[in-house]
Amino acid sequence: MTGEIQARLFSWGARALYLGPALNLSPHRNAVAVLALALTGSFRLARDAENLGQGYEAHRSALIAPGALHHLIAEGPMAFLYLDAASRDLQNIRACCRRPGHGADFDLEGEMALAARLSGVARGAVSWADARAELDALLRPQRAAVDRRVRQALARMHAAPAARPSLSELAATAGLSTSRFIHLFKAATGVPLRRYKMWLAVGAAMRELSGGANLTQAALGAGFSSSAHFSSAFRDMFGMEPSRLAGTAMTRRS
Repeated sequence: MTGEIQARLFSWGARALYLGPALNLSPHRNAVAVLALALTGSFRLARDAENLGQGYEAHRSALIAPGALHHLIAEGPMAFLYLDAASRDLQNIRACCRRPGHGADFDLEGEMALAARLSGVARGAVSWADARAELDALLRPQRAAVDRRVRQALARMHAAPAARPSLSELAATAGLSTSRFIHLFKAATGVPLRRYKMWLAVGAAMRELSGGANLTQAALGAGFSSSAHFSSAFRDMFGMEPSRLAGTAMTRRS
């Protein structure tokens, strides 16, 4: 069934995508980068402490840098693509922004076509698999083959995100030195192992929340020591409390 835009959350690897009504958060910083894309029309954005509250500019797309203080106001539906600060994804998508700026880059190449595709996903008219393929091509235009041993490690980590196996355990299982495993893992995923495990854990907790679990159940089920630990990690990454997205339909893709 297609129709109105519904709030949806997707997680794959060290990435997360929110589609739906504008969140309209208070001024904040994210530990990760976020690509903000208006699905229709535009949004208004102010950056840094000097401009907050007065220097708003209209944009269709903006890649907001990790740690950049900003305030975004939107009336229409939005897409927010969250990318790890240490990832090659961020480097690649930054190269696709035609207008660099302080704390944010603007005018993503092909922004209108991407907005139309993601709007279709939010309405149920376009499959997530098709949209994800386009996003993967944008984020990793020259994707290399993944080493078999890393694929096995990734499958293990995705099957049980709460387990969080150690570097030495993963390397030993793969029959590799820790330094070699780190190199191959970063080459395959684009992010360091520690950060990747955190993304998996946060995604697992959010899926628990979307399925009806309370905050404590979701946090402990994903391997966090407490609900406060999970809330702190989520707030640092995304600039909001996890309760803002509780109940949002969520899809995981490894």
